[in-house]
Amino acid sequence: MAKKQIDSHTYATKIINKHRYMICRNSKPDGKYWQGSICTEWTRVGVNTTAVLCNKCSLKLCGNPDISTGYKSSGKPRGWQFMKEFVDAEGNVFHKGIEQPKLKNTLPPTDISSDSNSKKRLTKQEKHELRDQLLQQILLTRGELVKSTLKRDINQGKTRLRKLERQLKKLK
Repeated sequence: MAKKQIDSHTYATKIINKHRYMICRNSKPDGKYWQGSICTEWTRVGVNTTAVLCNKCSLKLCGNPDISTGYKSSGKPRGWQFMKEFVDAEGNVFHKGIEQPKLKNTLPPTDISSDSNSKKRLTKQEKHELRDQLLQQILLTRGELVKSTLKRDINQGKTRLRKLERQLKKLK
């Protein structure tokens, strides 16, 4: 089998620390990828490599990548496309994210209340303080439970103890 030769030129090669390096194809003018300036970049290559185009010359050929500006809000609330029915401010009606043009302006806009987001998350410090308070209340309740003699007081103490243990479990 005859080896495929890329150019009539041979490109300079050197070995440094048992690794083979080859100069860029743009080191010789008038080649296939010639950009008008000589490149002196050396690139690490494999044993069978006959020519290489460095990353800088490759970037010049294809240009800079298109980078998007990121997420752009549509003005609709999160998860609107999963709702059975959603009506936006313009009166457009959507059934599971698919617009229904026949129903436009026939329904009132969907009211999205932010009650679910109104609960404030506790910080680590607040959790530790609340946990300490619950543990103190549990100790007091257990002490009262041991001292109580009436069945009514024992049941109330056990109920209070279970409630405090549930609150403590939620914190973890």
